[in-house]
Amino acid sequence: MRITVPFRNLSIRKKLMLLFVMVGIIPLIITFFVSQHEIRKYALDRQSYANNQTYEQTLSVLTSRMSHIEEISSMIVVNKKITSIFSLKPERLEIWQQLSMFEEITSYTQILESDSQFNNIMYFINDGFVTAGKTSLYRPLSQVQGQKWTESFLAAKGRSAWLIFEDKFNFLTPKKYLTLGRALWNENDYMESVGFVMINIDLEEITGALRQSVPGQLVYVETADGELVASSGTEEELAKMRLPGKLNSGPSYSEIHLESGTYLARGNQIDSTGLYLISVIPSSAAMSIIQKIRVQMLGIYAVIGLLIFVFIFPITRSITQRIFLLMNKMSQVRQGRLNTLDLEPRTDELGHLISSYNYMINSVQELMEEQFRLGQEKKGAELKALQSQINPHFLYNTLDMVNWMAQKDEVDNIQRVIHALSDYYKLVLNKGKDFVSVGDEVRLCSIYMDIQKNRYKDRIKLEISVEDDALSCMLPKITLQPLVENAIVHGIMETEERRGTIRIIGRIEQDRLRITVEDDGAGLSEREERHSGYQGSGYGVENINKRLSLFFGGEAREITFISTAGKGTSVIIDVPVMRVL
Repeated sequence: MRITVPFRNLSIRKKLMLLFVMVGIIPLIITFFVSQHEIRKYALDRQSYANNQTYEQTLSVLTSRMSHIEEISSMIVVNKKITSIFSLKPERLEIWQQLSMFEEITSYTQILESDSQFNNIMYFINDGFVTAGKTSLYRPLSQVQGQKWTESFLAAKGRSAWLIFEDKFNFLTPKKYLTLGRALWNENDYMESVGFVMINIDLEEITGALRQSVPGQLVYVETADGELVASSGTEEELAKMRLPGKLNSGPSYSEIHLESGTYLARGNQIDSTGLYLISVIPSSAAMSIIQKIRVQMLGIYAVIGLLIFVFIFPITRSITQRIFLLMNKMSQVRQGRLNTLDLEPRTDELGHLISSYNYMINSVQELMEEQFRLGQEKKGAELKALQSQINPHFLYNTLDMVNWMAQKDEVDNIQRVIHALSDYYKLVLNKGKDFVSVGDEVRLCSIYMDIQKNRYKDRIKLEISVEDDALSCMLPKITLQPLVENAIVHGIMETEERRGTIRIIGRIEQDRLRITVEDDGAGLSEREERHSGYQGSGYGVENINKRLSLFFGGEAREITFISTAGKGTSVIIDVPVMRVL
């Protein structure tokens, strides 16, 4: 359970990549190791089979060759003609008789030497024969008597013996051979040796027959006494890999440990020759094949993994990119920005989800526009309703004043009031607009004061001090005139002199419009100041507050009053700056 919680909180991209690893890469890795183990086992078996086959072939070639030479030597030993001639006393024979007899042996030997399995045949015979020492075929027996290998021939009792023979009596250059030698016996006395026959094989031909199955393998032939006959390796390889003794491992390779490392070795005697064929393979050579296979497999699996990634990444990116774009748009919705997601339409699940999101955003935008329109209509209706409370009252008071002037026949005054009243309502109506500039509001107050001067006989003065930047700011119409009227009715007219001055001051401070309507009248009592919604001429400041709130929203501050009894009152309007674009 603790594992699933972090997994659930992962991003879609990470989940898809994790899925890609679990479904694609991990099975690929498991398959690689299982396959590598099986292929390694198979490769080792195949390599072992190849090594044994190569060894068997080399052993078979050498065995066949040496068996054939054994047969040649037997043909010479059992030849009555040869043994009878060699058994004769040379001093009893004439030279011509000897030459005639040896001619027959020479002809027979030349026939045998035509065989490609060996290089040459040599006879060691009685020094008294005329041919002894005259050719390479016939050698004087005295040259080799007493040597160790001649004793081995005699000790073999007619059987063959193999040895390394260096022909120092060669007319050209001394040369070493692998030699099969046998003693020739007196046909009249089988206890007496009359000479030796030796069949020679060039050591280079033996070396050429030693086949390697893997690089670094050492194959060599040695005698039972440990004397090296031929080798496929260099002296350095021999010094490092040659076994310290004879090895007869049977039909397969076995593991051996030398100072230079671990090796696989096999050794068998070549027929009954007393010679041993030894093959030594470094374990690293066997493992190099496995390493090569491993590298090839890694390359193949890497290509497969790369191909999987190449195909999976665009699919993953196609999914996650659209999801991230959709999430970004939803985050914007939280911030109040309703924007659709402009992507190419697709028919997959994400495509349907994006289409549904766009439909939802369009629907919400339509609803908001409808709500805004209804709100504006409601706000306009409320503003008109509040304004309608002001117009009839002011008109009633003015008409009452005109009636009073008519009774006194003040024709000129009536004319001025009617013109002022006409200008006043031109500004009030404002072509049906609910909002006017501060400049128009100040002008409206001036026209209002022109009308009131006829009523109060110039006892009230209006002073205007509004900065130019403030004149273009917007206000709901008929905002300042009610405050000027309240200043007259509840301020100046409450004094004993019933005379005073009203000032309208306007300026902009920190992107807010601040307008003050002040008078030098009687001031407000503590109770009236605390309850600022006092009534003036039948309507209150509360009407203005409501209209300011409808127009400016929550950014409009309530009208504040600063009043000192006997000195006057200041009414302050504080709203954000709003201009006509």
